[in-house]
Amino acid sequence: MSAPTLALVEEMRGEGLAVRAAEIASTPGHPSTGSLRMYQESARRAFAAAAANAVQPEAGWEQ
Repeated sequence: MSAPTLALVEEMRGEGLAVRAAEIASTPGHPSTGSLRMYQESARRAFAAAAANAVQPEAGWEQ
C-alpha cells in the first residue's frame, strides 16, 4: 500500500473512531463507556499515522 493510500485509509479510520467516541461520550450509560479512552487514543493514533504518511508539498504556501 502506498503512503498516500495509507494516509487516506488511516484518516477514514480515525474519523470513524472519532464519531464512535463522540457517540459514547454523549450517551449517558452507554455500554462502551469503559472503552471510551481506547476509542479516543485509537483515533489520535490513526490521525497521526495519516499525517505521517500524507504527501506534503515541497515548498511552503506561496502567494
